[in-house]
Amino acid sequence: AGPGGGGPTAAVRRLRGRMTDAILAALPGREGGFAAALITGSRAEVRHAENQDLRDSNLAHLLSISGMHMGLLAGLSFGVVRFGIAAIPGLAVRVASKKLAAAAALAVATGYLLVSGAEVATQRAYIMAAAALCAAMIDRPAVSLRSVAAAALAILLLMPESLTNAGFQMSFAATIALVAVYEEAGERRWLRAGRGGWGRGAALWAAGLLLTSVVAGAATSPFAAAHFNRMTSWGLP
Repeated sequence: AGPGGGGPTAAVRRLRGRMTDAILAALPGREGGFAAALITGSRAEVRHAENQDLRDSNLAHLLSISGMHMGLLAGLSFGVVRFGIAAIPGLAVRVASKKLAAAAALAVATGYLLVSGAEVATQRAYIMAAAALCAAMIDRPAVSLRSVAAAALAILLLMPESLTNAGFQMSFAATIALVAVYEEAGERRWLRAGRGGWGRGAALWAAGLLLTSVVAGAATSPFAAAHFNRMTSWGLP
C-alpha cells in the first residue's frame, strides 16, 4: 500500500463500501439493511430491535455470513454453469462439465469471501466449500471431518487469537457436530428413502430438518450461554 492508502485490501474495502451504498439506495429501510448484511457483511443498518428478535428466535446466524450463505451461492453457481454446459450438446460431450462447474463455483465463492468482509465464520465456510469443490474436480469425497479440521488449522495458523472468538467456537461447534452426525447417519443409512416412495421421502426430509436444528442448537448453546449469558427457548420451533 502506498501513501494514498492503496493496495488490494483498500480496494476491496472501497468496493464493499460502494456496494453497501448502492444496496441501501436501492432498498432503503429494513430491507436494505438486511440485504447489505447478507451481501457485504455490513450490519450497521440492521436495527437493534430486529437484531434482538433474531437472537430471541435463534435466527441471528442468518445475518452471519457462513456455511448456509456460502453453500447456497456456490451450489447455485455450480448448478447454473453445469446446466448451461449440458444445454449445449456439442460442448457437453467434449468437456468435464462437473469439474468446470466446480471451478466456476470456486471463483464465485472466492469473490463472495472478499466482498462479504471475510469474518471467521465466512472463512471457515469458504475453506470447506473450496475443499468440497476441489474434491469434485479430482473426483474425491467432498465433505468430511478432515475438511473441517483443515479449515480450523488454516484459520488458526493465520489468526490464532480467533480461537477465543464466539464466532469461531459456535461456527466450528455446529459444523463438527453436524458433519459427525450425518456421517454416522449416512453409514447407518438412517435417512435414506429406500422404497417408501414420496411419503417416506417427505418424512425423512422433515426429520433431517429437525435433526439439523437439534444438533446445531445443542452444539452451540453452551457457547451462547458462556459468551452472551442467554439460552434460546424458541430456537427449535
